Order: sequence, then structure tokens, then C-alpha cells
Amino acid sequence: MRRRFGIIFGSILVLCMLMGCGKSAKSELPNVTATPELIITVTPELVITEPPLSVELTLPPDVVPVASAELPIYTLNGDLTELTTITALVEGETVITEQVIVEAVAEALADNAVYVVVNGVTYENELITVDFDASTPPVSQVGASIEGLILDAFGQSLLDNIAECTGVCFTVEGNAYSSGHLSLGIGDVYMSR
Repeated sequence: MRRRFGIIFGSILVLCMLMGCGKSAKSELPNVTATPELIITVTPELVITEPPLSVELTLPPDVVPVASAELPIYTLNGDLTELTTITALVEGETVITEQVIVEAVAEALADNAVYVVVNGVTYENELITVDFDASTPPVSQVGASIEGLILDAFGQSLLDNIAECTGVCFTVEGNAYSSGHLSLGIGDVYMSR
């Protein structure tokens, strides 16, 4: 019995040791150089002075820092039950347009596995119209509550970020918006200030 236990225990120990072999601990982190200096002054009272630690950060030559701008938008929470505000990052030199906002909202929804296809965005007479694909949310594949939340996310994000916009309209493949839960005519305002 003891011998069998010893063989099993030894086999498990060898397996554990072999499982850890061959893994590289090499890291792709930037090089950090620390240069601490300790100055000790001997006087009647011992005084130890430590200057601040200086750290030099060296990025690899192929890494270029990119400036970014914050864009507050709305998306669905993880449970898909309510809207939540997030901050999307866009390239710093990007002009915030209705197209940029719609793309940011669609990307944020995709983070929650809600894949919306937007065919286009138009801005005319202070109204923004978002045109959706008929085969994807919010037009299909979702219930009425999620459809409403998706439309609210687009509408509220556009109204909050485009000061001149007075209302948001939705269409489906260039035609009036119509799903199993909601119908809007072309030019009907879904959300306004």
C-alpha cells in the first residue's frame, strides 16, 4: 500500500515538474531603469537623505504613443437591461462627427455581443438619420425592450455630442423604419431635444 502511494505520488510530482518546463518567462514590457542614490551624512546626529527615485521609461522603437480624445456615449449594460454611459476613445485628431459617434456606439454594443450594422448616417436640417441593415439588431434578432435600448443609445449619444442636432431619425435600408415592434415613417423623429 505504501509503495503504491509512493509511486503515485512520485508520478504526480514528476508530471507537475514537467508541465512547468518549456515555458518562457520572457516579457515584452518596456525597459525600466531605476537609479537610486543613497546619501549618508555623518554628523553628531546621523542623517540619511534619500533623493527621489528617478525612473526612465524607454519604449521599444516600433511603439508610437497615440493621442486620443474622450467621447461620452451610451451603450447597453452587460445584462442588456438598461443604458449605461461609457467613454469611448477616438484618435486625438479625429473630428467628432455623427459618423464617428455612430461607429463608437456600434463598437460598444458589439462589446456586449449586440452586432448592429449601420448602412449610413446623414445630417440634414438639424436632423441626423441613421440607416440600419434589416437583418441585424435593432431591426431583427432582438425583442422590443432591447430594440428600444439600442435606438436610445444611438439617439442619446448623437444628441449629447452634436450640439446643433435637434432630433434623430431611423431608417432601414433607405426605407421607413419597420420592425416587429416599432414603425417610423421616413423623417419621423424618434428622439429630440
